[in-house]
Amino acid sequence: MLRALAAAAIGLSLALAGCGASRPAKPRLAYNPVDFGATLRTRVPELDGPLARAPFEVDAAIVERARRVVMAAPRGQDRVRALVDFLSAPAPDGLGLVYDWSVTATAERTLELGRGNCFALASVLVGLGRGLDWPIYYAEARPRRPETHEFEAVTAVSDHMVVLVVAKTVRMIIDFTGLVESGYEIQLIDDLTAYAHLVNNVSGQHVMATDRPIGEADWQAARDGFLLATRIAPELGRAWNNLGIAYARLGHFDEARAAYARALELGTVFGSAERNLSLMETRANGAPSLLESRLPK
Repeated sequence: MLRALAAAAIGLSLALAGCGASRPAKPRLAYNPVDFGATLRTRVPELDGPLARAPFEVDAAIVERARRVVMAAPRGQDRVRALVDFLSAPAPDGLGLVYDWSVTATAERTLELGRGNCFALASVLVGLGRGLDWPIYYAEARPRRPETHEFEAVTAVSDHMVVLVVAKTVRMIIDFTGLVESGYEIQLIDDLTAYAHLVNNVSGQHVMATDRPIGEADWQAARDGFLLATRIAPELGRAWNNLGIAYARLGHFDEARAAYARALELGTVFGSAERNLSLMETRANGAPSLLESRLPK
């Protein structure tokens, strides 16, 4: 389900207009691909190749296809809906993309696969919108009552990813699942934070597979990915929590404590860093945890 919702319909409040002299400068939300890569390398200098590219990059030929579709629609919300429909419309009229919760990918990879989850589809839409010079942004749709995960549960994109178009005459949320209607708080995020979500999500897949045993190499790969996510977006609490889990599973308890402590500083409730830390300390001391003591013998 790909849909575009008028922001006013769900009570979205956006404080994006107006800038008095006493107000702090607004953080940069959107980057062009060149500036994105340059900024990313200031945070992770050794990053290169595909990992150093913006997740929303879309081939110019596809942007031009979208432009022809959009320009045929009336101005305003109809053009936004035309672009959203272009994503899922079958070829040759559209891209024929299908929603698949299990596929987290960049825009380029999503187009190759023909499917993707909310992050993947958001990246395609952001890339197309940026190509059309639209004011279009990634955003998290957070549940009003935060979910609490079980002990040591690696968390991927628990926040639902949506897209915002914020122009003078258009305020629209583009939702890919319909969850926003259930009552979510919308928070704009910058492109780098969105990319850190992708890295965190893909890294979690190393240790969330159900079709094979998970070994040390999987945890090492996950740890490296979670660490990269924290370097890209140091404020992404769930990545710090996941990093703590990976370090603990690898027996690096000092590093795990530091990662959990950072997650707690950020006030993240996703992944339950405080409980994960307590569980790790209990196991490290050789005593059964409260959870383990209640399991049948």
